[in-house]
Amino acid sequence: MPRVSTSLPREFVVFDTETTGMPPGCRLLEIGALKVRGDRVVDSFQSLAFPETTIPPGVTAIHGIGDAMVADAPEVGEVLEGFFRWAGADTPLVGHNVAFDGRVLAAECVRLGLPIPEHPMHCTLRAARLLLKRPSHALEALVGDLGLPRGKHHRALEDARHAFDLLLRMTEVAGGAFRWSALGRGRPLAAHAPEPPTRARALPVLEEARDRGEAVVLRYRPNRGHPFECRVTPRFLYRRSRHEWLEALCHRDCLYKNYRLDRVAAARPEPEAPPVTVRRVRRRA
Repeated sequence: MPRVSTSLPREFVVFDTETTGMPPGCRLLEIGALKVRGDRVVDSFQSLAFPETTIPPGVTAIHGIGDAMVADAPEVGEVLEGFFRWAGADTPLVGHNVAFDGRVLAAECVRLGLPIPEHPMHCTLRAARLLLKRPSHALEALVGDLGLPRGKHHRALEDARHAFDLLLRMTEVAGGAFRWSALGRGRPLAAHAPEPPTRARALPVLEEARDRGEAVVLRYRPNRGHPFECRVTPRFLYRRSRHEWLEALCHRDCLYKNYRLDRVAAARPEPEAPPVTVRRVRRRA
């Protein structure tokens, strides 16, 4: 094992996430992490998480995590609180394409009403582009190209190990010239929080229902098919790319779903609607 550059922090965490899709609308499925002191891994963390929705088959094909695997997993909030407590306050978090993982964690905190910790975020992808200049800087490609220890990919703890191996190799390649700043300036996790919507005409009704934990009935125009009405309980309002979105608990299916706000023709409060509970999907119908 090469001696680690003294420009590394005394302690940091290398982590990775697996999700149902793209943030901020996706849900956390798995988090895996290594706690590092010097050149030694001193502890690890791994947990699946129940996403309160179904996992698209195309996403399962990537990481292998299906509905049945997470049906009895702890809720996301419990997993995050455990992870942040394990990592330690303000400990630097390192990931490969860490902006993705940061957006996942920050969105989950906002969604669930959790405080966003002030962890600085650092990126091995950024450092690889600066120091290695390979044809591909994808983690799986770099593992093969650099002859790093092989193993499973697209599972959180395994990819955290790959990212740590990559970091050590980059300190070896750069030698005394390696600087921690190659991994970025350490933007805080809160900098990755999603932006709230501002334009949707139904926004005041949805925000009030979210704050009160009450249901609304949406008149919704899907991309295909006829408009329909559905009763939902709003939870999370966010922007992604050019569109604004609502995440809400669908009372018919008892799962959380995402609705594009420009397709919401109307929303009327229904405060007397009975509450519903999220169901845990053990196999796809």
